[in-house]
Amino acid sequence: MQIQNVTFSPNKPVRRYTPRTKPLPFDSFSFTGSKPSDSAQKYAGKMKVLGFFIPQNFADYNLNKLEGIQNGIKIFEGLNMKEIAFIFENLHGVAIKRGCTNKCLHCYAGAKPPEQEHDNFITRMPYEKFVELTDGIKELKKRLGITPTVYAGEGYTDIYYDADCMEISLFDKNGREHDYTELIDKFYDATDCKAVFDTAGWNPKSPKMQKRAEKYVDYLLDLDSQKKIFQINLSMSPFNVIYAKALELGFDPKNYKPSSEPVETNNKGERLYGIYINRMANMLFTFTPLLGESNFSIITRPVSNSETNMKNFTEDDFRLIKKHVIETLNLKYLADAGGDKKYVRWQHQIPYKLVRYSQMMDPYDFDLIPAGRFKELYLKRNPEMSELDMENKFKNIKRFKEAFEDLKENKDFSRLGVKYFKIIDANGKVYLYDTFRFIPTELTLNLGLEDKITPEFTPRAEDFVITKEMINK
Repeated sequence: MQIQNVTFSPNKPVRRYTPRTKPLPFDSFSFTGSKPSDSAQKYAGKMKVLGFFIPQNFADYNLNKLEGIQNGIKIFEGLNMKEIAFIFENLHGVAIKRGCTNKCLHCYAGAKPPEQEHDNFITRMPYEKFVELTDGIKELKKRLGITPTVYAGEGYTDIYYDADCMEISLFDKNGREHDYTELIDKFYDATDCKAVFDTAGWNPKSPKMQKRAEKYVDYLLDLDSQKKIFQINLSMSPFNVIYAKALELGFDPKNYKPSSEPVETNNKGERLYGIYINRMANMLFTFTPLLGESNFSIITRPVSNSETNMKNFTEDDFRLIKKHVIETLNLKYLADAGGDKKYVRWQHQIPYKLVRYSQMMDPYDFDLIPAGRFKELYLKRNPEMSELDMENKFKNIKRFKEAFEDLKENKDFSRLGVKYFKIIDANGKVYLYDTFRFIPTELTLNLGLEDKITPEFTPRAEDFVITKEMINK
């Protein structure tokens, strides 16, 4: 078994920073509180002009000379430019909504079902605070003439960590819900960061979720939206909790007969398996218009057949799932061609769509991440394996562990041979992330949420804290 490090999508060309083709004109800003320093404005202006002739990356800027350009932007109060640049270098995600209902058994994030908010406990960033966040970043970008985000390997920044994109939404103070499409538009406008749309399916019996999925497909097809989306991923694997429950109840998938809708039966295991297969087929059916889009992918992640202790989760097990999903999808297409003609006008179109989807599921991706629930499942299925054995089997676990121990001992980022990503939690607090651990920092964006408590991350945050002194060294 291989290990995927920190790239959570199928391999695609990395998005590099695309400079502006001309400098931004000076704008007249309205400020609350102190204004940006004159010297910082002059330096930013010179860099804008230089960028016209020699494309500049924010990493090329002298942060000392920029100090004060952030004055008056509320979310950056209490942060200097070196700290702000630290946050936006390799920003992997802003976890604006915490929790996921899917409970997939291979979830590297160990995502738990959304919890009830109460008192100081929040699971979503209030919409108004999200607007403050994006407006603040947008204002800084305008003053700099360049986006503050800098990448070193990834070409996207998510607005989630442990949530399915179908379930991401924020509520404003009037109770109005703002869905993924609205949030991505605002985030991209502020950061120029492309996003990844990732879903493991939804309940097709929920009119709200089915309507939302169809709306998202239209959004993802829109030419203006396409520049904002790095990758569209449909996740299909044998680690779905409904599938696992069906097997736990003793149902043998070899006995399943596909149908266009789940069949009512007294055999609970068979019924659950049918629900799972239809949910996956409905996901493919609904996303049919995206077939042919270059950034549209299906993530299939079983374990290799060589993993003898991982019965029910291997490539052979998934091959049967795939067969049943394709057969069910065929029935849905036939019903559509003979009825609404929503996705298929003529039956002769069906074979192409089925073959295309089948091809998208091959080859299987074995790069499962030994963190979160997959690590728990793997150790449970391999009880003879110790933590040390697992470190030796999955080399990156050991490599990142050694880097973390080095960081704790020397408190120096410059000597590390690994790359840390940044994740901003729903309360504005900033963490370092390396797939296997979260490391808290003293940095918090000023959203007025610093006293709010959010669900614990998986992996659980370390006790060691990255101080401002370390960042400003």
